Amino acid sequence: MKILLFDNSALLEMNNDYCIEMRTGEFAKELQSLGNEVTFFGQILPGTKNTTDVFKLKANGLKVTGLKRKKSKIWSYLTLYISAIPSIYRSDFVYFFYPTAFKYLMLICWLFRKKYGLYIRGMDNLKDFDSKLFYKNAYAIFTVADTFTDYVNGVSNKGNAQTIRPMITYSSLDIIQQKDRLINKGRFDILYLGRMANDKGIIELIYAAQILKKEKITFHINLVGSGEYIDELKKLVTQLSVGELVSFIGPIFDKDEIMKCYLTHHIYILPTYHEGFPRTLYEAMIFGTPIITTFVGGIAGLMKNDCNCLEIKPKSVQSIVESIKFAIENPNRMTTLSENAKTTIEKVFEERRFSHAEDLHHKLDRG
Repeated sequence: MKILLFDNSALLEMNNDYCIEMRTGEFAKELQSLGNEVTFFGQILPGTKNTTDVFKLKANGLKVTGLKRKKSKIWSYLTLYISAIPSIYRSDFVYFFYPTAFKYLMLICWLFRKKYGLYIRGMDNLKDFDSKLFYKNAYAIFTVADTFTDYVNGVSNKGNAQTIRPMITYSSLDIIQQKDRLINKGRFDILYLGRMANDKGIIELIYAAQILKKEKITFHINLVGSGEYIDELKKLVTQLSVGELVSFIGPIFDKDEIMKCYLTHHIYILPTYHEGFPRTLYEAMIFGTPIITTFVGGIAGLMKNDCNCLEIKPKSVQSIVESIKFAIENPNRMTTLSENAKTTIEKVFEERRFSHAEDLHHKLDRG
């Protein structure tokens, strides 16, 4: 089957290839290994040094079509919309990562009577009027959280939405026991792993480090990842004089090194402003790292405060400070939370046996 895929990020042109986020690329490659022909369509931008989009499409046998961005944003999207029409016509199925700037191409799919699907990754535009129309006419919808799935099925009245298995490289076989963790006994180590962006709450985390320093708390924060905001974050660390307490590790892609990150830290913290359901929360649960997180997007559908994690408020420095101090002062309670989180992730793996690519392939195969 010919599948046309619209990612909700640009295609980055680097070293005579086009790069996207690693998990998205692995999803497409698996979909192709199941016997489908996968083509990415999108706006092409030059790659940047701080990008985490390193999966090479052409090198992995995936097709790419699209246009380079023009000076005028309106003109860029107008030409992209027009040039996408022939690709839609030639495809058997069109799959949109949602929300997307290409959402009105679903009307073209409807006009050509082409089946289309949505992969809903976050809250943005989830409850818009036009989104509700797209849900009702979609052949298949996959989401990252049960909260989103329940809402979409309530709107469409078709039961055409389901929650995907976590798009991570780990499985139930990787779930570890607390005795296998390798944490430093002399210092409280805090992990953030993710994109360095201005909506991830890292600013508040750095300000919290300044307060904890003044209170003579012994701790260290490791920021693992890269992104467009990293230079500004480094400047803030210098400005607040917390450079000895906050380290920028850079991006890590090796699965064993990622596992080591979780195993060697006392807590994983995610102060994000908005999300779908972050993969890093699944990873922290697998490796027994106690979690401190905001409850935005679909997070509250799986995470429960003082059960399998600690909740913090978005954009609240004080909430971060109080939660970190609680974690330091109550290690036994944090261990209990991580044990409960292990039960949570075991249930997720038990209930969602197939991968995202397998679920989509089976759906199309039955259709």
